[in-house]
Amino acid sequence: MSDGHAPDQICPQCGATLVHVDTQSSSGAFRTQAASMPQMPIHYYDCPSCHTCWKLGTRLLPDPIRQILKG
Repeated sequence: MSDGHAPDQICPQCGATLVHVDTQSSSGAFRTQAASMPQMPIHYYDCPSCHTCWKLGTRLLPDPIRQILKG
């Protein structure tokens, strides 16, 4: 993942291949000190089958904020 390429992922909910939407660098923290923390790529995915939003930093997790915005 050092080249910033989003790895292929499978939807844990339905088993379909996820579609990469975006990649952003972030520490993953919600505090003002986040800018001084180590930055890592956060990959965002959508599932074309069950329409669930996901994000991958250190592990694949649901993305409830994007899910609400899409709904």
